[in-house]
Amino acid sequence: MAMLHKMITLRQLSLYWIQISILCLFSSILHAQQFDQSYQSWKTQQQAHDQRLKASSSTTDYYLGKPSLQNTSATSKQSSSKNNSSKKLGSKINLNTASTQELQQLNGIGEKKAQAIVDYRNQNGQFRSVNDLLNIKGIGPKFIEKNKSNLGL
Repeated sequence: MAMLHKMITLRQLSLYWIQISILCLFSSILHAQQFDQSYQSWKTQQQAHDQRLKASSSTTDYYLGKPSLQNTSATSKQSSSKNNSSKKLGSKINLNTASTQELQQLNGIGEKKAQAIVDYRNQNGQFRSVNDLLNIKGIGPKFIEKNKSNLGL
């Protein structure tokens, strides 16, 4: 009888182990499914974000030529003088109506700073003074001094 009792206990014990193993397996499957759902949700959000970026970005391709290794100091002096002369404007740029492309004609203004000026104007209303530009990160008194003859309201 004692032997039979031990066999039942061993049999019950092995059934418990099987049940625990099955529960662990289902738990792992459930966690894997939850992870997969989270990943799919993230992926969908990321793809939507990528589409918004593509829609708002410029589609212009730029070609950057290979620099010449000969006479680099003379070449750099020529290119810097060309950049300075190309930024000289014939008329003033109206800060309250200028587009980002027009603002990029100013000395020291690239795409990001031009966009920052437009964003500031959209958030705060029209510029009351050229010195309002000082409220924009990355624009200081030196910029205003260099461009004051080209800035208008």
